[in-house]
Amino acid sequence: MNPNSVFDDSWYRVRGLKLNLLPSVELIRQSYRGEFWYVVCDKFGHRFFRIREATYKFICHLDVSNNVEEAWEKTLNENPSEAPGQGDVIKVLSQLYSNGLLKSQKSVNIEFLLAAKDKQKAQQRKQLFSSLLFLKIPLWNPDPFLRRTIHLFSWCFKPFGFLIWLLFFCAAISVLFGEWGRFSDAANGILSLSNLPYLYLSIILTKALHEFGHAYACRRYHCEVPQMGIMFLVFNPLPFVDVSASYGLSQKYKRVVVGIAGVVVEFFIASVALIIWANIADGAFGRICFNVVITASVSTILFNLNPLLRFDGYHILCDLLETPNLQGRAQQLMRYWVEKYFFKLQAGPCPAETRGEAVGFTFYFISSWIYRFFLMMGILLFVSKKFLIVGAVLAIVFAFMWVILPFIKGLKYLFFSPKLMNMRARSIILSFAAISALMAFLTLVPFPNYFRSDGIVKALPHQNVYASVTGKLAEIILPSGSMVSEGQVLAVLENESLFEEMKIIDSEMQRVNLIMRKERSSQGTQLESLNSYYESLEIRKNNLNSNIESLSMRAPTSGVWFADSLEEYKNNVITKGTSIGHVSGKDRFEFFAVVSQRDVGRIFGNKPKEAEVRLRGQYQSSSKLVELNAIPSDQSQLPSASLGYMGGGQIAVKTGDRSGSVSTEPFFEVRGEIVVSSGVTPNHGQTGVARFPVPDAPLWSQLALRLRQLFQREYRL
Repeated sequence: MNPNSVFDDSWYRVRGLKLNLLPSVELIRQSYRGEFWYVVCDKFGHRFFRIREATYKFICHLDVSNNVEEAWEKTLNENPSEAPGQGDVIKVLSQLYSNGLLKSQKSVNIEFLLAAKDKQKAQQRKQLFSSLLFLKIPLWNPDPFLRRTIHLFSWCFKPFGFLIWLLFFCAAISVLFGEWGRFSDAANGILSLSNLPYLYLSIILTKALHEFGHAYACRRYHCEVPQMGIMFLVFNPLPFVDVSASYGLSQKYKRVVVGIAGVVVEFFIASVALIIWANIADGAFGRICFNVVITASVSTILFNLNPLLRFDGYHILCDLLETPNLQGRAQQLMRYWVEKYFFKLQAGPCPAETRGEAVGFTFYFISSWIYRFFLMMGILLFVSKKFLIVGAVLAIVFAFMWVILPFIKGLKYLFFSPKLMNMRARSIILSFAAISALMAFLTLVPFPNYFRSDGIVKALPHQNVYASVTGKLAEIILPSGSMVSEGQVLAVLENESLFEEMKIIDSEMQRVNLIMRKERSSQGTQLESLNSYYESLEIRKNNLNSNIESLSMRAPTSGVWFADSLEEYKNNVITKGTSIGHVSGKDRFEFFAVVSQRDVGRIFGNKPKEAEVRLRGQYQSSSKLVELNAIPSDQSQLPSASLGYMGGGQIAVKTGDRSGSVSTEPFFEVRGEIVVSSGVTPNHGQTGVARFPVPDAPLWSQLALRLRQLFQREYRL
């Protein structure tokens, strides 16, 4: 025990009190990483908090025969190194009294402890706004019902129940892979006005069953479930159940089962609903099943099962890591570091007991903050696309919770916190100096600036090989991947009708030639018309000879011959105009970048001389783009369908276009020659991402530009 923490100036106020716990209070021992703690359980008020083993021994000495000081001295004599200090004793007594868990044998002056209770009530009043956003209204005590019906679901907590759950889950995964196209199409309309009633009905249904899953799991281990009702989550009514009694379970795995039971129920419901949806026709029931799948799977993964939010996944992680109040301790650690290293205060004990805990708390704090921020922004953008007014309301609520409220709390801490009493002016100056430095860094310091655009590689030279005439593919002379020279035969077609037609034309020309001789000898009048007819036959014969020669398909240029699907045409008819492959050069390549309208102004205005490109599958290395040439006209026909959504790209395309190469928004094309770097092997038709440099700008300006472009693109503002 730290000698500085043994004594406390307020000890005289509590030393003579004779206090003991109420009979309804139970102390349950739990093990956390080999260290024993005790959970103080109020059976009537359903309140729980942890105390260390040394504090537990002090509480055990509290009875009618010992006052507070005598109980503390006994604890100190038993274990001087681990006994709680006077300040710790006052804190525990205040916490017990404020929760109504202490009683006294006679009337005593407990004004000091009463002040702690008043402080707690004041804190609760300050949290009123936050409570309104997460208001809970108890409607029912489900415990008697759970006691009567728990036997109906006891099999769910046995290996047989897990096997049934696993069977349905695996079957649903298999169905999802088979119906992915239909599933993704249906998901696009999840927030349409016609679907909202089904969506909300499915949310109520799945969340109610989710809460019953928690309730039955809690009752399975003989814990009371006193409340079930409605919780207004940001004014949206959802079911809730009070299973806080599970905190008192001594075995870790039981607490984990109670925490994960709701998620298990939702995944089972989602599995059954998905199997039903895949095997019935579209209709009202099918739409309900689909919405149940979404709400019981996607929302569960993003919210309930995610340990970075304070839902089921968070409590499960706390139990698995044996680290209660993980988020609170992580926040305390950040506050401790700020007070100790920034304000240079004499901070108390570090909330992290080991270096590993400090690293873990820091990682959790940063990752949870980042996840909540991006989740909030994702929800805001997703909702705003469908309902702009609702999105605006959410933006105001989020801004208040994430910006205004923390700022007010920070000001209150700086100007009124007792911790800063002797160095308040210095702390205020330091804080505003740090904020000013941060703002100057964001708004004045220029940073490298660029934007990215998707594109495709085209070889120089490059020419497609088309069938100039209809015919059956008889022979493949050169396989795909061969080096070819201009004019070299690649494949041979067969078309007997061309040769038969040639015989007919030859016979007809012979016949016309004989008639013309007779006309010349007899000086007939039809010689001119016969000459014209004979010339037309010669033209037909020349065309036919050209078609016959075209049966031997030749390389239009020198390079590498690519025809991956040519074998599929073997002994099959290829119609005229069909592309059977292409011949591409192997030394020079050009990159065609698709630049959006919002970014093209930075190309025309700054005219960068070069850019950087990374090719798909080779992102570890980059190459230069030189001789940039921006085509000064917008277009909507993509250079390749592989750049659009239907081809696996990132550019939105029109749904009615079967080719998948017509973009929903006009774009500009920027071309540049690739200077191939070592380790990079470009191929014709390979997609990639070009990074175009623009003048350096502060981070704040870059962020403002991207936000402005986002609003212009999504909301036409």
